[in-house]
Amino acid sequence: MSEPERRKLWVRAGGRCTLCKKDLMQGSLTWEEMPLGEGAHIVGQKQTAGSPRGEDPLPAAERDLASNILLACSNCHTEIDKLIALSAMTVDELRRRKAQHEDETAHLTGLMFDRRSTVLRVFGHVKDASVVLDRAEAARAVIRSGERFPLFMRSFDQQGIEVDLRRLPGEGAPTEAYYLAATQMIDQALERVRQGAEAGDVVHLSVFAIARLPLLVYLGAGLDDAIAAEIYQRHRASTNWEWPPPAAPSRTFQVTAAQEGDIESLDGALIVNLSGTTPLTDLPAALRTGPIWELHADERDEDVIDSSETLAAFESTVRRFFTDLESSHKHLAWLHVFGPIPVSAAVTLGRVLKAPDLRPRVVTYDRTTVGYQQAVEV
Repeated sequence: MSEPERRKLWVRAGGRCTLCKKDLMQGSLTWEEMPLGEGAHIVGQKQTAGSPRGEDPLPAAERDLASNILLACSNCHTEIDKLIALSAMTVDELRRRKAQHEDETAHLTGLMFDRRSTVLRVFGHVKDASVVLDRAEAARAVIRSGERFPLFMRSFDQQGIEVDLRRLPGEGAPTEAYYLAATQMIDQALERVRQGAEAGDVVHLSVFAIARLPLLVYLGAGLDDAIAAEIYQRHRASTNWEWPPPAAPSRTFQVTAAQEGDIESLDGALIVNLSGTTPLTDLPAALRTGPIWELHADERDEDVIDSSETLAAFESTVRRFFTDLESSHKHLAWLHVFGPIPVSAAVTLGRVLKAPDLRPRVVTYDRTTVGYQQAVEV
């Protein structure tokens, strides 16, 4: 193999064995840096039966090119050329493995500094059960769905930024003190995000959050608009957090008037019926006289937010609703928000509410065993 072809081989393979992924620039005895890789021919160098896979019709002039050679450690090189292994390590199989390894190397090394994403995780109890997203699962979702590289910085204990609400007393039966403590924890995490952004360490956020819905809305409202963010959803059917490949939104969303109510009322209500249904009779009696709106999808199921495009369609609907509300109900001072909302939609709703001059003010509610309980004002 010529020197230019050898360089191509090493660069495309990233200095690792194509088959076992071993680092080929690190000695395992002396731990000194040294090139330990070997060029293993896919189609044997000689067109003879004694040359492994040598009887393939590949022209002789192409057999010493980097395209016909994979970078391997000595053990893998020896094994694939053994007679007993030839039925498994065919030309097609080795070409497939070479292409996959070099494609993965190109992809991972192509994730430049500006493609990094700091992971923000918030988790607590939902319906008396706790759901914890581990670091590996978050990393997979960011790489596969976000086309970014998950950043677990040393300054963040290599765990990203984490808010664990499970250790707060009273989470099973939340009180005003619980919500105060929870929002303070979220504020502390968002302050770390702000400091990281000022230092140039946080340029993008990947948000994984599953907790009580008022806290998810509060989290979304606290996210800095100057920092791009991807909001992820835990899908009930698959139990993972990965978004599917880009596609058109699978659902549309509408806001309809569930009750006209007293036009002079200062209080209105928005019921977000996405992953379930909240009837008007479930609302506190004091709020049943004012205007009430329902936000719903054209089709309701447990995984209604099934893609990032569908989430964007939901966000667009919410923004349009608040824009229309400012002109149609200028007198409205408070909007009380209820309903079963998927986690990504709750965080996204909070992001819409971030506008400093947004009117009316929003109050979120949490469903408890005794009905809806006022939780957090955003």
